[in-house]
Amino acid sequence: MSIIHFNEVLNLGQLGVPTDAIKFGSCSMESDKWVVCCNEGQVSMCDLKNNGTVSRRPIQADAAIMNPSVNVLAVQSGQQLQIFNLELKAKMNSFSMGESVVFWRWIDQKTLAVVTTGCVYHWACVEANSKPFKVFDRHTSLPSSMQIINYDVSDDGKWCLNGGISAGENNSINGNMQLYSLEKKVSQPLTGHAAAFAKLKLPGRDDEAQVLVFHQQAPRSPEQKIYVMEVGRDPSKGAAFKLAPTQIPIPQDAITDFIVSLTIDSENSIAFLISKMGYLYMFDMHTGAALYRARISQDTIFSTVPTSNGAILGLTARKGQLLSVSMNKDNIIPYIINTLQNNDLALKLSSRLSLPGAEGLFKLELEKLLASGDITGAAKLAGSSGNALRTPEIIARFQQLPAQPGQPQPVFVYFSTLLESGPLNEQESIELTKPVLQQGRPQLLEKWLKEDKLACSEALGDLIIGQDVGMALSVYLRASCHSKAITCFAQRGEYAKIVAYSKQVSHTMDYQALLNQLV
Repeated sequence: MSIIHFNEVLNLGQLGVPTDAIKFGSCSMESDKWVVCCNEGQVSMCDLKNNGTVSRRPIQADAAIMNPSVNVLAVQSGQQLQIFNLELKAKMNSFSMGESVVFWRWIDQKTLAVVTTGCVYHWACVEANSKPFKVFDRHTSLPSSMQIINYDVSDDGKWCLNGGISAGENNSINGNMQLYSLEKKVSQPLTGHAAAFAKLKLPGRDDEAQVLVFHQQAPRSPEQKIYVMEVGRDPSKGAAFKLAPTQIPIPQDAITDFIVSLTIDSENSIAFLISKMGYLYMFDMHTGAALYRARISQDTIFSTVPTSNGAILGLTARKGQLLSVSMNKDNIIPYIINTLQNNDLALKLSSRLSLPGAEGLFKLELEKLLASGDITGAAKLAGSSGNALRTPEIIARFQQLPAQPGQPQPVFVYFSTLLESGPLNEQESIELTKPVLQQGRPQLLEKWLKEDKLACSEALGDLIIGQDVGMALSVYLRASCHSKAITCFAQRGEYAKIVAYSKQVSHTMDYQALLNQLV
């Protein structure tokens, strides 16, 4: 059972890109749109959104990186930086740094980050006549001799992360990073090889947590860990989110291996770590739990980017294999239950991502709560179970429960709890509407409809129409039940709206049938 989808997207070498150009520094991948390589007087650009079509430009450059959003190419030759709009075939900007450029990358659609031997600059290079401005000095733990391999900026633009590697004792590789606060203008040194900023939606909080996910390994220590900690939280809003560090399960035969990239699957809050030896490690950022380890390449993967569909792309040196890795949502929960034997993690991950495979666990937990008389807890579990407990069977289970003295009917506790967390599904909406109408409280339905808490369907409209034609009309309109909506217009005497509505939705009205219904 594989918990990842893994495949080779393309091979740059087979597409004619010189293999000696496919390496760190001369080959770049800033997004899932382009790979750019520099070699002997030309720049090769591989369009990942156009079946890997390779175009070449006669440009003398040491390095080139494509804008992640638009076809704007940044070119470096020595200390000279130039910006070209490829669609307009025009040079947009240029600047001579006056010092050696050792690393650079796009940090947004308009801005380049440029790391030199001593400083970090930001440059709004797509703006005419703009110049790079110094953001901060490199920390003493990142001397000019250290190779910079990573730079990142947080979503709120208030934090920067600069990271590099250097040779250590006994052929080991040391990693050092500099976390810099733009507001406080102070740096915090970290020991590790890779890091990335991310956003987490945490339970019980309206705001997203901005976190730094980073790999940590102290010099001369074989232990490698992953940290997740919130940065920039206002103390008045409560404590910052932070997880205890999690050990990275490095294989015994790869004890000298080290992490070279850390990439975030933002959709699922999964961190993908890739090592020098080609090992992949997956971690859940909400719990810090290690999910999976596998060797996916015998060659070094020197560049990684997230894609728009939850996958991670990795590019191998020399061969130029572009590899795609993503979580297999159908298999991850059964794997956690059967292989990792971690039911608690399976429940949490299934609940957060609405993943299949934990239905049996959820039902066991539900029955435990019901047996203890915790109706509210059982209802909350159902609401947080994704689709596992949002079924007609579970509705019937709550309907059959007897009410306790002085307490509301369990089924109403169930529905009210679900309504607090979001909209009901179609079957839930119907089953809630039945007793509400029996109790003569249509105003509740009107309130929930205005809040988009009910799933509108033909069956729901049919339930309501006997008591409130106007409300039923609203349901039919939202459910695109055109014939029944038109019948409601007619019953309300709003004949002028029938023709206009039919034309708007391109509906051919059977007027004879409508007349028969009205007679």
